Amino acid sequence: MRRHRPGLLTCLILASAMVCEGLRLRESVIPPYKLRGDTVELRCDYEAGNSSIYSVKWFKDDEEFFRYVPRDSPPYHIFPRVGVTVDEAASQPGRVVLRAVGFNTSGQYRCEVSAEGPKFNTVTGRGNLLVIEPPTSGPVITGGRNRYHVNDTVNLLCTSSPSRPATHLSWRINGRQAPQDIVTRERPYMVQDGLLTQISRLTFVARPFHFQRGVLRVKCVAEISGNRLAHHTTILDNFRAWERSFQASGESLGVAPSLALMASCFTLCASFATSFSASFFFATSFAASFTDSIATSFVTSLKDSFITSLKNSFSTSSFRDSYTTSFSR
Repeated sequence: MRRHRPGLLTCLILASAMVCEGLRLRESVIPPYKLRGDTVELRCDYEAGNSSIYSVKWFKDDEEFFRYVPRDSPPYHIFPRVGVTVDEAASQPGRVVLRAVGFNTSGQYRCEVSAEGPKFNTVTGRGNLLVIEPPTSGPVITGGRNRYHVNDTVNLLCTSSPSRPATHLSWRINGRQAPQDIVTRERPYMVQDGLLTQISRLTFVARPFHFQRGVLRVKCVAEISGNRLAHHTTILDNFRAWERSFQASGESLGVAPSLALMASCFTLCASFATSFSASFFFATSFAASFTDSIATSFVTSLKDSFITSLKNSFSTSSFRDSYTTSFSR
């Protein structure tokens, strides 16, 4: 069996690799998100290897807007496209800079690098760019009343600040996500300068369990594509979630009796107890001179009269359930 010398075999492999090595794309970088008015850098990092570059082209939504052909004079060509403003001085074949991006700059971008013939090998990189503008303030909650009672309908409307794309609005009741069956979302509408406003409505019947320790807390949270922006670390600080809160609190015998109410109750009960004790003592003394049946009937009637008076006192308006509402930023 014939054996090749290791040194010779190694040289053959290295020579073959050098001949086969040619054009390749290392990476393409198209930022997924940019703020309106920013400058954007699109990169297409390639290695020519032992190949000669024939052309480098850039496309937006399959329409060419930048071309580099080394053999041409001049080698650079820029084609006007809506939403695309190329900074010629800062741009190179593998690095194109766009100035003052707007909403119509959003789209799919593609770089295409081709080697010289006869094979014209081509490598391609692509990515989507979305130009966005976050809201400048938090959402606004409207529709709340100054006072609620248990079994009243709570009907609140949350309106977002203008942004692009429209914010996603969500509701929380006492820190918990509101059930979807009590939330109604409307279609976003355009306000000015291409910005969108979102509206969401929350409707539910107030129950005793909604008032935790006598307080009902409702919050509307506005976010821009939170899940989609989670991986984009360069502009996260500009996309914090905006919140607006609606708070209802109050006093109720069944929910959170106040100290004043309890004091009034104790004072009233003490007054009735004193009167009842005096009357009962008088009735007992008086009953000693009569028969047992007449005394028993008189004392029972006195007890019923006291209980009726106590019930009437507790039915006054000062003991009714009520909830006072207030707004907080």
